[in-house]
Amino acid sequence: MPRFAPLIVSPCRVPDATDRKLEAMPPLHPAIVHFPVALAVTSVASDTAGALLAIRSLKSVGEWTIAIAVGGAALAVAAGYRDMRRDALKARTHAMVHLHLRFGWAVLIALIALAVWRWIATLPSAIYLGLGWLTVALVLLQAWLGGELVYAHGAGVAA
Repeated sequence: MPRFAPLIVSPCRVPDATDRKLEAMPPLHPAIVHFPVALAVTSVASDTAGALLAIRSLKSVGEWTIAIAVGGAALAVAAGYRDMRRDALKARTHAMVHLHLRFGWAVLIALIALAVWRWIATLPSAIYLGLGWLTVALVLLQAWLGGELVYAHGAGVAA
């Protein structure tokens, strides 16, 4: 049976049966988060290439991948909340996790806006593509911050 980081419960709340279940499961956020990142980049890149090269199938790829990226991002945010509850964090790391959480919500909202826009307008406009690339920049900033949390601060890693 694999061993995971021990669960340290906040002194502000009473441990319950849920805490024991969380202790037995590995972190979920790292397993989920890579998919919406890849899908968001793929979507905007496909839409851009489809618009520049006038290839309809690439525009279709962009349309579907942005929709799936929204679902993956929603799961990643939910898993991030779950994993944050199970990890004992230093004050500075906890502050960075909350920054990462706020960026995560911003990414999710931006992806939802892009997906709604993309499904209403059948072809991506220059404004859509510009906002799409800004969203990709936000996604990559968020990914970097998540990497910093893991590799520089040890968040979510068994010691």
